Amino acid sequence: MNASVASALGVGLLAAAISAACTPPLRRWLELRRLLDQPGSRRSHRRPTPRGGGLAVMAALALVMLVWPMAAISWWPVMALVMSMAVLGWFDDCHDLAPGWRLLVQLLVMTAFVGLIGGIEAIILPGVGRLEQPLLWSVLAVVAGIWMINLHNFMDGSDGLAAMQAIWTGLVMGVLFLRAEQVGTALFAIALAGAYGGFLVWNRPPATVFMGDVGSLPLGAAVAGLAVLGAASGSVSVWLSAMVSAVFVADATVTLLSRAVRGERWYTAHRQHAYQRLIASGWSHGQVLGLYALVNICVVLPCVALGAARPQLQAMLAAGLTVLIALGCIVVRSATTNKKTKVEE
Repeated sequence: MNASVASALGVGLLAAAISAACTPPLRRWLELRRLLDQPGSRRSHRRPTPRGGGLAVMAALALVMLVWPMAAISWWPVMALVMSMAVLGWFDDCHDLAPGWRLLVQLLVMTAFVGLIGGIEAIILPGVGRLEQPLLWSVLAVVAGIWMINLHNFMDGSDGLAAMQAIWTGLVMGVLFLRAEQVGTALFAIALAGAYGGFLVWNRPPATVFMGDVGSLPLGAAVAGLAVLGAASGSVSVWLSAMVSAVFVADATVTLLSRAVRGERWYTAHRQHAYQRLIASGWSHGQVLGLYALVNICVVLPCVALGAARPQLQAMLAAGLTVLIALGCIVVRSATTNKKTKVEE
């Protein structure tokens, strides 16, 4: 076992241990503060549950990354982005900020992050080659980053689902960065997976604590930040990053477009995501969690592996995979439209 792999294992396990240990006392404190998510027609749980457990995740991530010896600190711009979104998320958990203010802060922070790393100079398109449009790619990175931040918030509505996706994304992106010899960034990704993994011990079905916006917003920021950093450095292509997040991106985007077409307020709470429709039609939270994990492992992972081995196929694989999963979400929406809905634990 080489030093980089050993460090990755160590940083992931330490982050998981800290997060798992910090969550129970944090949960009791959240209960005392009455920071509780109440059941409702637009929610998928039945009993009041503390929210804000993401504080334990952020504490574990920050502590591990600050004390673990590293050869490089290429991860610090992503850490700054993540912690900025954690602060925003905590304020939102406590004070219920208006969507406009949230978007404004996200725009400013994401723009600062892209500027801090120097923007994205070029994107490689199969059959076309290297396209150098720094301003265009950088603007698209900001827009895509804001969407990633918010879609992870939207997808945090079923026990363990967002935490599972964090583990998946952190592990796969960590391996991709290790493969590109970007050890510092790889360790950040693995630490991210570990921190959310420790939280999953308490967030798995039936969840005893929710991560809240303080956990979901920085998760989306981390995913976006790693993707932008990979594209800017040329170490992990935008196509590979897109494949890794295809499950969440497809579900959230199909739902957003569907609501927009019907003239609904897409930014308000609802229960129209594919995972929410499955729960409302009778699936348990555990079954939904298992389904999404299975799609990641059995469908997404082979595509990522093939794309990493055959770079010329990456764009085609990313497009095909996203369309395939989006079609699956549409099928779920269609199949559950006329079923009687209910709220599950």
